[in-house]
Amino acid sequence: MANTLMELRLRYDDFFRVERFNYPERIAAAIDDSIHRSRSNSSKFANATSSLTTPDHPRFRIPLTELRSFDPRLVNSLIRDPLRHLRALEASAHDVAMEERPGYDKHDVKVKVALGGPVASRPMSPRELASGSLRRLVCVEGVAVKVSSIKPKLVKSVHYCPQTNTHESRTYVDATDPQLGLPALDSTGNELPDKRVTITSTAYPTKDKDGNPLETEFGLSVFKDYQTVTLQEMPEK
Repeated sequence: MANTLMELRLRYDDFFRVERFNYPERIAAAIDDSIHRSRSNSSKFANATSSLTTPDHPRFRIPLTELRSFDPRLVNSLIRDPLRHLRALEASAHDVAMEERPGYDKHDVKVKVALGGPVASRPMSPRELASGSLRRLVCVEGVAVKVSSIKPKLVKSVHYCPQTNTHESRTYVDATDPQLGLPALDSTGNELPDKRVTITSTAYPTKDKDGNPLETEFGLSVFKDYQTVTLQEMPEK
């Protein structure tokens, strides 16, 4: 089985090229829908006094049944180590997207993957979630008893220094980040085995290394939508 990120990417690239699944067209359609949605939102909020940069990432769905018919062992590996496989899946999907819609990735937009279909023989209940489920792909069935409002979470802040006329940025990683614990990536997308993605400080910079004051560029900073859902057991059937 594939072990390195490059081997996983090549394996998932083979999956996307299977003619009967028609993934190039599905990925292109997801990008077109995302562009249309972004234009509609831009027109709707054209008169807003301020806005946060939350990229509208194209998203398409991969049924696990299709992936299982292509390579059952690959699905089992994905269930055991989903974060690393999702990284490879989305990197391969990005390669296909660049062929179908060159230049779609402006403004830090990258195609995202949603997984669907049966993960195991039956869904788990919230009560069955235990430490053995950590960092594994699971399907949980329950009743949503509480849903928070959607809030912006800071991913990257950009700051301007009037004294030096320069910009600097800082990225933020917390315990909910899907890249947490994975090997860091270099500028070409290859993994750095001796460096891991770790939780970063939440301290917000107000001065540069020389003590010059910084101004936050909210329009250049990047945020992501964040929401919490509370589940409880399903009622007796």
